[in-house]
Amino acid sequence: MKNPTDTDRMMQMITGFWVTQVVHAAATYSLADHFASGPATAAEIAHAEGTDPSATFRFLRTCASLGMLTYDTESRFVGTPLLDTLRKDNPLNVRGMAMSFPAPGQWLPWGRFPDAVKTGQYQAESALGMGLWDYFAVHHAEGAAFSQSMTSLTSMVAAETARVIDTSAVKLVADIGGAEGAMIHAMMRVNPGLHGIVFDQPNVVANASVVARELGFGDRLTTQAGDFFESVPEADLYLLKYILHDWDDARCVRILENCRRAMRPGARIAVIELLIGEIGEPGLAPVMDMNMMVLVSGRERSLSEYEELFSAAGLRISSVIPTGTPMVIVEGMAIEVR
Repeated sequence: MKNPTDTDRMMQMITGFWVTQVVHAAATYSLADHFASGPATAAEIAHAEGTDPSATFRFLRTCASLGMLTYDTESRFVGTPLLDTLRKDNPLNVRGMAMSFPAPGQWLPWGRFPDAVKTGQYQAESALGMGLWDYFAVHHAEGAAFSQSMTSLTSMVAAETARVIDTSAVKLVADIGGAEGAMIHAMMRVNPGLHGIVFDQPNVVANASVVARELGFGDRLTTQAGDFFESVPEADLYLLKYILHDWDDARCVRILENCRRAMRPGARIAVIELLIGEIGEPGLAPVMDMNMMVLVSGRERSLSEYEELFSAAGLRISSVIPTGTPMVIVEGMAIEVR
């Protein structure tokens, strides 16, 4: 096969949203779960999901062209390991992302991306009639899918992050905006003596309590509902994973100040985020920065920008730890007042 031309590559980028919606439909109609039981015909999938048989065949044929399915000699489709990443019982599934990212809450603001570039203003309120977090609070299914997507993203880096963060002297860790607590779960597996708090909005922490009990962490993990712009609980270590990139500088400083105010003596903050590198450096961070620009008031940042945020909150960066994933850990401590 010849190498793709610049036109070929551009066509792939232009039509990328088609593939996004095919994957969204694959998650919506639980294809991975159906095919986990074995091969199936398009008619069988259509019957199980109540979809149009002809459209379902065309849909599955397209999934096969994308590598999610194969087709056997008996007119049956067969799931592949790629499709398995959407299976509900797969611990590392990304189904929440496939359900949430292409859904209206994020899809409609992205349709106004040129306006975000023109005005410098995020587009969620224009597209949805309200901010993204308010939208998720009203549209519960999308909000739950988004929480699951954050859990999936956390699971991808949790084990490695738990391995490289030193918790040997930590008694209590607080996961600020911790969703279902996946990061703390990973840290508790590494350190059996560690106790934790998942701090998030009321509609989120209720599920975090259920998950903790199911995993056997109910005696070591508690949940607390609250607003991290107002206050956070006392702890020895604060985790801020995928939090600061959601907010503008002023609100990031407020979050960090609240952590600084509640810190026990010698406590640390661990900010787990993407880092913007040199211009032209390939990677996820610059594209994610565009996602932040169109959806919320946040942004991805460079190390020097994090240094400015930390300093403004009375903190100093003590270390930058790579994780073997696209994420890095920026650790900080309080600036001692002399």
